[in-house]
Amino acid sequence: MARNSNISFKSSDYLNKNPFNEKFPWLGGDLQTLRDTFVFDTSQSKTNKKILLPINNILTGKFERDYLLGFLELPEKFDSLKGIVLITHGLGGSTKRFGLKRIAKKLVNNGFGVLKLNLRGAGSARYLAKGNYSARCSNDIVSALKFFRKLLNYEFKDFNNIKEDIPIFGVGLSLGGTILLNACLDYTSENSEKLLDGLACVSSPLDLISCSNCIERPRNSLYQKWLIQRLKRQLWDGYRNEGILLSKSKLSKTIKGLKTIGEFDAKFTAPSWGFKSLEDYYLQSSPIFRIQKFIMNLPPTLLIHAKDDPWVPYESTLNLKKSLDESLDKLHILITNKGGHNGFHSNYGCWSDEAVKNWLLTF
Repeated sequence: MARNSNISFKSSDYLNKNPFNEKFPWLGGDLQTLRDTFVFDTSQSKTNKKILLPINNILTGKFERDYLLGFLELPEKFDSLKGIVLITHGLGGSTKRFGLKRIAKKLVNNGFGVLKLNLRGAGSARYLAKGNYSARCSNDIVSALKFFRKLLNYEFKDFNNIKEDIPIFGVGLSLGGTILLNACLDYTSENSEKLLDGLACVSSPLDLISCSNCIERPRNSLYQKWLIQRLKRQLWDGYRNEGILLSKSKLSKTIKGLKTIGEFDAKFTAPSWGFKSLEDYYLQSSPIFRIQKFIMNLPPTLLIHAKDDPWVPYESTLNLKKSLDESLDKLHILITNKGGHNGFHSNYGCWSDEAVKNWLLTF
């Protein structure tokens, strides 16, 4: 598809023309980060269509009736559909998170369809699959997308105005972006096709080791306590599945003893996904160590990060930007001074939502 040249996404051009300015009273990285937690949004889209996406067992690679749960929403004017956007949530989240629903609504209002995806074991998909997602659950994403592409071709084959395959883009929020990045880097095809036609990541960790060290800082103790409680609830809600490995009483004792995200990943995430250790999991799941080597696997990609992000250090994103050839048009990186973690709340709404929408409209 031809790019729309009306919007420049060279970082300096876009940031000069569209600077981010905080909205009062959400000043500073912490308040920007926390703002969405104060929003209670119980609204449900009337046009959501539930889609079950088959995935294989984590370790055996065989289909054992595990599924991811997606919610497909299409724009009213389907005849001018610009593409479908797969949206993935962050750590401990689901498709019910306000930020995910907000960017989905913006994209639908601008002519895109959206597939809001609950990752393995998350949200209302808790009992549809054994285990939980990880930062490198690439096989889940690849399997789900392959099935979804076939479904799209079947569902819309009778629309005469659709002359070619519908493009599928990805938008990952926080860890959801890391997951989509890893899936794109891991994906190979005989005809050199990319897993996605474009990918935008907002506040996504590129280096899980530095991210883990950051969340362990004393000033982030309340954040970590909040996140670990969400992960515990997610794990406990699925104890019937996890009970294959641990008895209910032992699982209860193990969960209660978890104090940090690192402990959670060491006890559950790393071993359940076949990693040798916590360190092995973080190293192999950090895109920063593979992007340059496997950059040919990436589609056009947008990375957005704030310097005052209290959860995910921006330095890895900055170092990646510095190391890239300026002539490379595949990666676009926007780094703002303010914005917090997946915040970017301005007087005109969410700045990062608008930036992602504008970028997708260039395709």
